[in-house]
Amino acid sequence: MADSKLDYIKERLDDVSDTCNRVDKELSAHKVAFEQHSRQDEMMYEELVRMNDILSSNTDSLKEHMQNNQLLKDMIAKMDERLSPIELQHIQRAAVKDWWRRNSVFAAKLLGAVTGAVTLAMLIKAGIVLLIR
Repeated sequence: MADSKLDYIKERLDDVSDTCNRVDKELSAHKVAFEQHSRQDEMMYEELVRMNDILSSNTDSLKEHMQNNQLLKDMIAKMDERLSPIELQHIQRAAVKDWWRRNSVFAAKLLGAVTGAVTLAMLIKAGIVLLIR
């Protein structure tokens, strides 16, 4: 009877030892997974900090551009107030004159090209008629 009790205690000790080994292996696996997860969290946090810095920089830049844009608008408004109607009329006439000059040069070039094409077509037609006779 003493042997059976000793055998029973040995079996129970072996079961406890097996259970401890299994728990130890599972704990090791969970520890590795947790460490990987922690590294991923750190990398994500670093990326979040980097993107936050970029966003902050872009926000500052946008504020600066908006201030510059407002300054330009104010300057243009002040320039319009300073120009007299005579100056405005002179500027408008100069702009219209420049527009007519540029477009008349383009129209002259276009007319020359069309005239050259028509002349070339007439010469080719005359050459074909002479060859056929």
